[in-house]
Amino acid sequence: MLSTAALKSHRALCGAWRLGCWILLLALLPGCSAIKLGYSKADDLAYWWLDGYADFSAPQSERLRAALSEVHLWHRTHELPLYVGLLQQAQTLAADNISAAQVCGLAEAGQLHLNALTLKALPALTAVALDLSGRQVAHWERQWAKKNTSWQDDWLNITPAQREKKRLDNFVDRFESFYGNFTPAQIQLLKQQVQQSAWTAPWAWQDRLHKQQQLRELVRSFQLKSPNPLGAQEELQAMALSWTSTTEGYGFETRLRLKQEACANVAQLHNTTTPAQRLKAIARMRAYANDLKDLSTP
Repeated sequence: MLSTAALKSHRALCGAWRLGCWILLLALLPGCSAIKLGYSKADDLAYWWLDGYADFSAPQSERLRAALSEVHLWHRTHELPLYVGLLQQAQTLAADNISAAQVCGLAEAGQLHLNALTLKALPALTAVALDLSGRQVAHWERQWAKKNTSWQDDWLNITPAQREKKRLDNFVDRFESFYGNFTPAQIQLLKQQVQQSAWTAPWAWQDRLHKQQQLRELVRSFQLKSPNPLGAQEELQAMALSWTSTTEGYGFETRLRLKQEACANVAQLHNTTTPAQRLKAIARMRAYANDLKDLSTP
Protein backbone atom coordinates (compact mmCIF):
# COMPACT_ATOMS: atom_id res chain seq x y z
CA MET A 1 0.00 0.00 0.00
CA LEU A 2 2.59 2.55 1.04
CA SER A 3 4.99 1.35 -1.62
CA THR A 4 2.32 2.03 -4.24
CA ALA A 5 1.92 5.56 -2.97
CA ALA A 6 5.67 6.08 -3.03
CA LEU A 7 5.79 4.78 -6.59
CA LYS A 8 3.18 7.29 -7.74
CA SER A 9 4.87 10.10 -5.84
CA HIS A 10 8.31 9.36 -7.28
CA ARG A 11 6.98 9.13 -10.81
CA ALA A 12 5.42 12.55 -10.41
CA LEU A 13 8.48 14.20 -8.87
CA CYS A 14 11.43 12.62 -10.70
CA GLY A 15 13.00 14.60 -13.51
CA ALA A 16 15.11 13.64 -16.48
CA TRP A 17 17.76 10.95 -15.90
CA ARG A 18 17.25 10.64 -12.12
CA LEU A 19 19.02 7.29 -11.86
CA GLY A 20 17.81 6.84 -8.32
CA CYS A 21 14.19 6.99 -9.41
CA TRP A 22 14.88 4.61 -12.26
CA ILE A 23 16.32 1.87 -10.06
CA LEU A 24 13.68 2.31 -7.36
CA LEU A 25 10.92 1.97 -9.94
CA LEU A 26 12.51 -1.29 -11.04
CA ALA A 27 12.52 -2.46 -7.44
CA LEU A 28 8.82 -1.69 -7.10
CA LEU A 29 7.60 -3.49 -10.20
CA PRO A 30 4.44 -5.49 -9.44
CA GLY A 31 5.04 -9.19 -9.09
CA CYS A 32 7.84 -10.97 -7.28
CA SER A 33 9.50 -12.44 -10.38
CA ALA A 34 9.43 -9.00 -12.02
CA ILE A 35 11.30 -7.49 -9.08
CA LYS A 36 14.09 -10.05 -9.29
CA LEU A 37 14.32 -9.95 -13.07
CA GLY A 38 14.16 -6.17 -13.33
CA TYR A 39 16.47 -5.40 -10.47
CA SER A 40 19.13 -7.90 -11.52
CA LYS A 41 19.36 -6.02 -14.83
CA ALA A 42 18.97 -2.52 -13.39
CA ASP A 43 22.42 -1.31 -14.41
CA ASP A 44 21.92 -2.56 -17.98
CA LEU A 45 18.45 -1.02 -18.19
CA ALA A 46 19.73 2.29 -16.83
CA TYR A 47 22.50 2.25 -19.40
CA TRP A 48 20.15 1.57 -22.30
CA TRP A 49 17.80 4.28 -21.11
CA LEU A 50 20.62 6.83 -21.01
CA ASP A 51 22.05 5.61 -24.31
CA GLY A 52 18.66 6.14 -25.92
CA TYR A 53 19.12 9.84 -25.26
CA ALA A 54 22.87 10.29 -25.80
CA ASP A 55 23.89 7.59 -28.33
CA PHE A 56 27.21 6.92 -26.60
CA SER A 57 30.47 6.12 -28.33
CA ALA A 58 32.22 2.83 -27.54
CA PRO A 59 34.66 4.39 -25.01
CA GLN A 60 31.83 6.32 -23.33
CA SER A 61 29.74 3.15 -23.13
CA GLU A 62 32.54 1.16 -21.54
CA ARG A 63 33.16 3.79 -18.86
CA LEU A 64 29.48 4.32 -18.10
CA ARG A 65 28.67 0.60 -17.91
CA ALA A 66 31.50 0.07 -15.42
CA ALA A 67 30.34 3.01 -13.29
CA LEU A 68 26.70 1.88 -13.30
CA SER A 69 27.74 -1.62 -12.28
CA GLU A 70 29.56 -0.17 -9.28
CA VAL A 71 26.53 1.92 -8.31
CA HIS A 72 24.29 -1.11 -8.70
CA LEU A 73 26.50 -3.25 -6.46
CA TRP A 74 26.55 -0.52 -3.80
CA HIS A 75 22.77 -0.17 -4.00
CA ARG A 76 22.23 -3.91 -3.79
CA THR A 77 24.40 -4.41 -0.72
CA HIS A 78 23.83 -1.12 1.11
CA GLU A 79 20.38 0.17 0.22
CA LEU A 80 18.21 -2.88 -0.35
CA PRO A 81 18.41 -3.98 3.31
CA LEU A 82 17.20 -0.50 4.26
CA TYR A 83 14.27 -0.82 1.84
CA VAL A 84 13.39 -4.06 3.60
CA GLY A 85 13.20 -2.12 6.85
CA LEU A 86 10.85 0.43 5.30
CA LEU A 87 8.61 -2.33 3.97
CA GLN A 88 8.50 -3.93 7.40
CA GLN A 89 7.46 -0.60 8.92
CA ALA A 90 4.77 -0.29 6.27
CA GLN A 91 3.47 -3.78 7.07
CA THR A 92 3.10 -2.86 10.74
CA LEU A 93 1.26 0.36 9.92
CA ALA A 94 -0.99 -1.31 7.36
CA ALA A 95 -2.61 -3.54 9.99
CA ASP A 96 -4.48 -0.56 11.48
CA ASN A 97 -5.80 2.83 10.50
CA ILE A 98 -3.04 5.26 9.61
CA SER A 99 -2.51 9.01 9.56
CA ALA A 100 -1.24 11.29 6.81
CA ALA A 101 1.80 12.03 8.98
CA GLN A 102 2.69 8.32 9.13
CA VAL A 103 2.42 8.01 5.35
CA CYS A 104 4.57 11.10 4.86
CA GLY A 105 7.13 9.73 7.31
CA LEU A 106 7.68 6.66 5.15
CA ALA A 107 7.61 8.69 1.94
CA GLU A 108 10.25 11.07 3.30
CA ALA A 109 12.44 8.15 4.33
CA GLY A 110 12.11 6.77 0.82
CA GLN A 111 13.06 10.12 -0.67
CA LEU A 112 16.21 10.20 1.44
CA HIS A 113 17.20 6.84 -0.06
CA LEU A 114 16.54 8.19 -3.55
CA ASN A 115 18.70 11.20 -2.79
CA ALA A 116 21.49 8.96 -1.52
CA LEU A 117 21.38 6.93 -4.71
CA THR A 118 21.37 10.05 -6.85
CA LEU A 119 24.46 11.33 -5.03
CA LYS A 120 26.18 7.96 -5.46
CA ALA A 121 25.50 8.02 -9.19
CA LEU A 122 26.47 11.66 -9.71
CA PRO A 123 30.17 11.10 -10.46
CA ALA A 124 29.22 8.79 -13.33
CA LEU A 125 26.49 11.13 -14.58
CA THR A 126 28.82 14.12 -14.33
CA ALA A 127 31.43 12.31 -16.42
CA VAL A 128 28.72 11.66 -19.03
CA ALA A 129 27.61 15.29 -19.04
CA LEU A 130 31.15 16.60 -19.40
CA ASP A 131 31.93 14.23 -22.26
CA LEU A 132 28.89 14.84 -24.46
CA SER A 133 29.57 16.19 -27.91
CA GLY A 134 27.45 18.79 -29.65
CA ARG A 135 26.05 16.03 -31.86
CA GLN A 136 25.06 14.00 -28.83
CA VAL A 137 23.36 16.97 -27.16
CA ALA A 138 21.41 17.58 -30.37
CA HIS A 139 20.41 13.89 -30.44
CA TRP A 140 19.31 14.16 -26.83
CA GLU A 141 17.17 17.21 -27.60
CA ARG A 142 15.51 15.40 -30.52
CA GLN A 143 14.66 12.51 -28.20
CA TRP A 144 13.20 14.96 -25.72
CA ALA A 145 11.06 16.46 -28.46
CA LYS A 146 9.68 13.01 -29.31
CA LYS A 147 8.96 12.23 -25.66
CA ASN A 148 7.34 15.63 -25.19
CA THR A 149 5.03 15.07 -28.15
CA SER A 150 4.00 11.73 -26.69
CA TRP A 151 3.44 13.33 -23.26
CA GLN A 152 1.26 16.02 -24.80
CA ASP A 153 -0.81 13.39 -26.58
CA ASP A 154 -1.19 11.43 -23.35
CA TRP A 155 -2.09 14.31 -21.04
CA LEU A 156 -2.68 17.65 -22.77
CA ASN A 157 -4.37 16.78 -26.06
CA ILE A 158 -7.32 15.06 -24.43
CA THR A 159 -10.50 16.29 -22.78
CA PRO A 160 -10.68 16.98 -19.04
CA ALA A 161 -13.03 14.01 -18.69
CA GLN A 162 -10.57 11.72 -20.48
CA ARG A 163 -7.74 12.98 -18.30
CA GLU A 164 -9.74 12.39 -15.13
CA LYS A 165 -10.65 8.86 -16.21
CA LYS A 166 -7.05 8.08 -17.10
CA ARG A 167 -5.78 9.21 -13.70
CA LEU A 168 -8.55 7.35 -11.90
CA ASP A 169 -7.87 4.15 -13.84
CA ASN A 170 -4.16 4.41 -13.00
CA PHE A 171 -4.88 4.82 -9.29
CA VAL A 172 -7.40 1.98 -9.22
CA ASP A 173 -4.99 -0.38 -10.99
CA ARG A 174 -2.11 0.41 -8.65
CA PHE A 175 -4.03 0.25 -5.40
CA GLU A 176 -6.00 -2.86 -6.37
CA SER A 177 -2.70 -4.62 -7.12
CA PHE A 178 -2.09 -4.36 -3.37
CA TYR A 179 -5.53 -4.50 -1.78
CA GLY A 180 -7.51 -6.57 -4.26
CA ASN A 181 -10.78 -5.46 -5.79
CA PHE A 182 -12.26 -2.21 -4.51
CA THR A 183 -15.87 -1.55 -3.64
CA PRO A 184 -17.84 1.07 -5.59
CA ALA A 185 -17.54 3.37 -2.56
CA GLN A 186 -13.75 3.08 -2.56
CA ILE A 187 -13.57 3.79 -6.27
CA GLN A 188 -15.83 6.80 -5.74
CA LEU A 189 -13.45 8.05 -3.04
CA LEU A 190 -10.52 7.77 -5.46
CA LYS A 191 -12.53 9.66 -8.05
CA GLN A 192 -13.18 12.47 -5.59
CA GLN A 193 -9.49 12.61 -4.73
CA VAL A 194 -8.60 12.93 -8.41
CA GLN A 195 -11.19 15.65 -8.94
CA GLN A 196 -9.91 17.66 -5.96
CA SER A 197 -6.22 17.21 -6.72
CA ALA A 198 -3.81 20.13 -7.01
CA TRP A 199 -2.17 18.31 -9.93
CA THR A 200 -2.97 19.66 -13.36
CA ALA A 201 -1.61 18.68 -16.73
CA PRO A 202 -0.57 22.28 -17.60
CA TRP A 203 1.42 22.51 -14.35
CA ALA A 204 3.10 19.16 -14.97
CA TRP A 205 3.91 20.21 -18.54
CA GLN A 206 5.53 23.46 -17.45
CA ASP A 207 7.45 21.67 -14.71
CA ARG A 208 8.70 19.15 -17.27
CA LEU A 209 9.85 21.89 -19.64
CA HIS A 210 11.53 23.81 -16.84
CA LYS A 211 13.60 20.78 -15.80
CA GLN A 212 14.59 20.08 -19.38
CA GLN A 213 15.63 23.69 -19.91
CA GLN A 214 17.68 23.67 -16.69
CA LEU A 215 19.51 20.51 -17.68
CA ARG A 216 20.01 21.68 -21.27
CA GLU A 217 21.52 24.99 -20.18
CA LEU A 218 23.78 23.34 -17.61
CA VAL A 219 25.15 20.74 -20.02
CA ARG A 220 25.72 23.35 -22.72
CA SER A 221 27.53 25.53 -20.19
CA PHE A 222 29.86 22.61 -19.49
CA GLN A 223 30.78 22.54 -23.16
CA LEU A 224 31.58 26.26 -23.13
CA LYS A 225 33.55 26.61 -19.91
CA SER A 226 34.92 23.07 -19.33
CA PRO A 227 34.52 23.11 -15.53
CA ASN A 228 36.43 20.79 -13.23
CA PRO A 229 34.53 17.55 -12.47
CA LEU A 230 33.92 18.39 -8.83
CA GLY A 231 32.43 21.78 -9.63
CA ALA A 232 30.24 20.29 -12.35
CA GLN A 233 29.10 17.55 -9.98
CA GLU A 234 28.10 20.13 -7.38
CA GLU A 235 26.04 22.00 -9.97
CA LEU A 236 24.30 18.83 -11.10
CA GLN A 237 23.65 17.85 -7.51
CA ALA A 238 22.06 21.18 -6.64
CA MET A 239 19.86 20.99 -9.73
CA ALA A 240 18.79 17.36 -9.17
CA LEU A 241 17.89 17.90 -5.51
CA SER A 242 15.95 21.06 -6.37
CA TRP A 243 13.65 19.01 -8.58
CA THR A 244 12.14 17.22 -5.58
CA SER A 245 12.54 19.92 -2.94
CA THR A 246 9.37 21.01 -1.15
CA THR A 247 11.06 23.96 0.58
CA GLU A 248 12.72 25.92 -2.22
CA GLY A 249 13.22 26.20 -5.94
CA TYR A 250 10.93 26.40 -8.94
CA GLY A 251 7.48 24.95 -8.23
CA PHE A 252 8.23 23.89 -4.66
CA GLU A 253 4.89 25.17 -3.36
CA THR A 254 2.98 22.89 -5.73
CA ARG A 255 5.24 19.94 -4.95
CA LEU A 256 4.58 20.51 -1.25
CA ARG A 257 0.81 20.59 -1.82
CA LEU A 258 0.99 17.43 -3.90
CA LYS A 259 3.04 15.67 -1.25
CA GLN A 260 0.61 16.63 1.52
CA GLU A 261 -2.31 15.70 -0.68
CA ALA A 262 -0.84 12.28 -1.50
CA CYS A 263 -0.19 11.47 2.16
CA ALA A 264 -3.71 12.49 3.17
CA ASN A 265 -5.30 10.60 0.27
CA VAL A 266 -3.42 7.37 0.95
CA ALA A 267 -4.35 7.49 4.63
CA GLN A 268 -7.99 8.26 3.83
CA LEU A 269 -8.21 5.40 1.34
CA HIS A 270 -6.40 2.89 3.57
CA ASN A 271 -8.76 3.66 6.43
CA THR A 272 -11.69 2.49 4.28
CA THR A 273 -10.15 -0.90 3.59
CA THR A 274 -11.46 -4.14 5.06
CA PRO A 275 -9.39 -6.56 7.19
CA ALA A 276 -9.13 -8.86 4.19
CA GLN A 277 -7.83 -6.05 1.99
CA ARG A 278 -5.25 -5.07 4.60
CA LEU A 279 -4.07 -8.64 4.93
CA LYS A 280 -3.60 -8.80 1.16
CA ALA A 281 -1.57 -5.59 1.21
CA ILE A 282 0.58 -6.86 4.07
CA ALA A 283 1.18 -10.14 2.24
CA ARG A 284 2.22 -8.29 -0.91
CA MET A 285 4.67 -6.10 1.00
CA ARG A 286 6.05 -9.13 2.84
CA ALA A 287 6.66 -10.83 -0.50
CA TYR A 288 8.45 -7.72 -1.78
CA ALA A 289 10.58 -7.58 1.37
CA ASN A 290 11.54 -11.23 1.00
CA ASP A 291 12.53 -10.67 -2.61
CA LEU A 292 14.67 -7.68 -1.66
CA LYS A 293 16.35 -9.74 1.07
CA ASP A 294 17.18 -12.39 -1.52
CA LEU A 295 18.51 -9.79 -3.94
CA SER A 296 20.72 -8.16 -1.31
CA THR A 297 22.36 -11.47 -0.34
CA PRO A 298 25.74 -11.87 -2.08
